[in-house]
Amino acid sequence: MKRALLVCSGILVVGLCVGCGAEPAADLKVERLPEVHPNLPAVPTLPPPPYPVQLPDQSYTVYGLRKRMRNTIDTDVSVTAYIVDAYVPPVCPEGRTCPTPAAPHLWLADAVGDHEERNRLTLVGYAENQGQLDEAVEAARRGHPILPQHPEAGELQIPFDFFPGAKIKVQGHFGYMSSTGFSEATGVLEYRSHTTIEPAPEQAAPQANNRGR
Repeated sequence: MKRALLVCSGILVVGLCVGCGAEPAADLKVERLPEVHPNLPAVPTLPPPPYPVQLPDQSYTVYGLRKRMRNTIDTDVSVTAYIVDAYVPPVCPEGRTCPTPAAPHLWLADAVGDHEERNRLTLVGYAENQGQLDEAVEAARRGHPILPQHPEAGELQIPFDFFPGAKIKVQGHFGYMSSTGFSEATGVLEYRSHTTIEPAPEQAAPQANNRGR
């Protein structure tokens, strides 16, 4: 004769049985095991994302462009954001030979006035030098914007309304390095075209911190 221990759904059954495969003895005793209460930490409450990945027109936010970086890197994309800063070439004192300034470039962010480095996206490739940009701005002020002479060959129109505070939808190529040598681990956007959604509050020459790129 053997004592049988049966456990099922947290219930301990103790009794006697004769031989293997025999019917359970009539004197089975049922004992309920203690309830198990796992000691687990509370489920954390995750904050909502600061911005959507894409807007209704399917353009990316700066946040979304990097959030989906596996899909967006090395592709042509549209980004809707604010111009928050622009490169201003350093003034070379008269009579001195200074290094060639960097090509025009600016910074985009999802919030107007956001100057956090990690929140910004660098836009490049919309002009070869500051002289081209200044000429395009002045021509537009006179009412005669400079149009590309050979658009069929890929010549781009130089923007004349890129001022801090403007909200734009820009089309370009997103990559780690641009064709003109700009590179960033978080990616740079190389300009192709744009639409101005909200003009800058003051259409004046951009004032920005000189980062000496």
